[in-house]
Amino acid sequence: MGDMMKILIAVLAFVLCAPVHAQDIKTLADELAGEIGRVDLNAGITQKQAETMAQYYCQRFIGGCGSAYPAIDQNLDWVMTPKTGVAGVADQDAILIGKHTGTISWKTGPDLRLADLIGSRETAPKPLNMGDAKPRRLPDDALVPTAKLQFVVSPSGAVTHTRFRRSSGNMKCDLAAMRIVESWRFPPRKQPIALVANVKNCAH
Repeated sequence: MGDMMKILIAVLAFVLCAPVHAQDIKTLADELAGEIGRVDLNAGITQKQAETMAQYYCQRFIGGCGSAYPAIDQNLDWVMTPKTGVAGVADQDAILIGKHTGTISWKTGPDLRLADLIGSRETAPKPLNMGDAKPRRLPDDALVPTAKLQFVVSPSGAVTHTRFRRSSGNMKCDLAAMRIVESWRFPPRKQPIALVANVKNCAH
């Protein structure tokens, strides 16, 4: 076998067998900004934008809240009722989102402005390691199931509060993706930061 053929085979083996790791780690603020899109407070926040904002508030500040009912138009506000507990029971207090102010409020929870959600321009930190959980080597990146996970990097650099924003559609792949993310360690920092990562890790 000629030297050129050996080099070609080696290159192909590297490309086809390259390990698949997390892609596109970003801050939660950047993720929300992409989901919410352009906001025109003069025209008013749309129903879809309000539901995205309320979903974040629900999971961040309301204990046991997993989701919320669709937004109801009430003049100057969008009103959404949180679902809490395993059974998804309607909470007695609704989340209010000002159409022209962008303010989110709920009972005794903190009032948030739109800028509090998407105003941060901090760059997402990168893990110092890729973790001990080794993903499989796959021949075609386009066929790799992708799970989207949200997590918090603590001041120590450890990963906490991991949850799924979107499943890969395969439970084994989801569990492997979570192990990979939870094994990461980030540079120490002064304040915790919420991040989102797409993780490609195994085939169906």
